[in-house]
Amino acid sequence: MSVVAQAVEGTLVTGSIYGLVGVGFALLFRASKVLSFAQGGFMLLGAFIFYSLVQDGGRPFPLAVLITMTVVAAFSALVYVLIFARVAAREAFATSVATIGLAGVLQAAVGIKYGTAPLSLPEVVSAHAHRFMGAVVPVADIVAVAMAAAVVAVLVLMLRYTQLGLRMAAVADNATLAVHLGVSSARIATVAWALAGGTAALAGIAFSLRSAVDPVGVANIGLFAFPAIILGGLGSVGGALVGGVMLAGVQNAVRIGIGSAWVDLFSFAIMLAFLFFRPSGLFGKAEVVRL
Repeated sequence: MSVVAQAVEGTLVTGSIYGLVGVGFALLFRASKVLSFAQGGFMLLGAFIFYSLVQDGGRPFPLAVLITMTVVAAFSALVYVLIFARVAAREAFATSVATIGLAGVLQAAVGIKYGTAPLSLPEVVSAHAHRFMGAVVPVADIVAVAMAAAVVAVLVLMLRYTQLGLRMAAVADNATLAVHLGVSSARIATVAWALAGGTAALAGIAFSLRSAVDPVGVANIGLFAFPAIILGGLGSVGGALVGGVMLAGVQNAVRIGIGSAWVDLFSFAIMLAFLFFRPSGLFGKAEVVRL
């Protein structure tokens, strides 16, 4: 029982991290039909900014989280305004390709600044652990899951009940018509990029609470958010979290049942299967093309 309970606990925590990164994919796809492969880079940036604030600056945990999310969100929005807004004006596919370059730049920059050796945070939340159904659950893991659930809940409510959310839905539905009705697609995209950067930064923080961080390792974690969002459905914020937990569950089952060497294969094989048989994912909307 303890093995199963521990696997479930690990699934929820890892899935929450995938989900936080995947939320950025969903927001950007809703706002501009762009698949941003820079989400792992923003996660990486968030993890190391948080490390600097706590390790070097001695900032308390809540303040360090707030500063990190704000800085990365602002940086993400600035990158969009200065670079990607001009690329997106030509073609969404070109923007998606350009985000790969941005991810590489961020990974290289962090590697130059901090090196490639794993760095561990000092204790920023209680090291105490709780026992639940035979599983040992560290407080850091509880904090990570709670942050992910809270952020996704707030974003779902925002998208459903606020003017910003309604305008974002209008742009996602028909960008041309939305512009004619007075909705600024550029402003919506800027906000979406800021939110995507902030949630990716929070994913980096959550990861750093439970594991040592290094540029390659964190970027690889960010990469798994892509299969997660395909499972949950492109454009679905709630689906990003569900897809993240599902993917983490599959990975843990494969790791326990077959071996760690098979985890990557199964993760991306499931993604390909969904793209082939259900490209809209579990919660995404299938696009209807009128001839």
